Amino acid sequence: MNATHHLAGRVEEASLNGWPALRDVFFDGWLIRLADGYTRRTNSVNLLFPGMLPLDRKIRYCEAVYAAQGLPTIFCISSSADPALDRLLDERGYNPAEDESCVLLMDFAETPPQSVPGAVLEEVLPGELWLASLAQLHGQNDHARRTHRRILENLAVPAVFAAAPLDDGSPAALAYGAVHDGIVCVNSVVTHPDFRRQGQARKAVAAVLSWAQELRGATGACLSVVAENAPARALYESMGFTREMYRYHYRRRSAPT
Repeated sequence: MNATHHLAGRVEEASLNGWPALRDVFFDGWLIRLADGYTRRTNSVNLLFPGMLPLDRKIRYCEAVYAAQGLPTIFCISSSADPALDRLLDERGYNPAEDESCVLLMDFAETPPQSVPGAVLEEVLPGELWLASLAQLHGQNDHARRTHRRILENLAVPAVFAAAPLDDGSPAALAYGAVHDGIVCVNSVVTHPDFRRQGQARKAVAAVLSWAQELRGATGACLSVVAENAPARALYESMGFTREMYRYHYRRRSAPT
């Protein structure tokens, strides 16, 4: 295994541990994630390693697992996956690829985190204001909000929750990060529409990065961003997320009726 492949594996582990599912099923090198249908990342099949069984058999097994939960079958397919999988999903009537995304890496040795004063940090679990603000900014319904809370409660690695507050204490932007094997995975970056392009997201993310380096010994950070989201990519690149580790997309099959 070369150094780049090893690093990509560490980044993938940090991403999975930083946004855990509620339940997992392992099957011949594939990780089937389940979280009551909330977000594709926690309700999709992730390909950890090739395994030995025929692809068609493995696909059918995954479909049976999701059908038993009343959920659509979704595959998260990285740029290093066997192209035969996409072809088989085409044959089985899966929708075209959704939301090609980039997984970006920031090396703290090359770009040390720059702390921006004023952010509010909460460790272990977020408070009610952080959760309520996230729910409002994402337009979450009650089910989504409850599931999101359960996912965060399921974190088994050190985590911090950052808010860039306004004068009245309400958050203008939010972010959180979770550290695994020296890499902090940044998630849930969101900014209030009235305060975009004012440095609020940068402040929240910078606080997460500084915390991870100073208090948890992290040497780098990762995050994922939709490839076509130019403003977000520009922000992250300016902060030091300059290395693209890999890409992924989703393939979805409708839920059973």
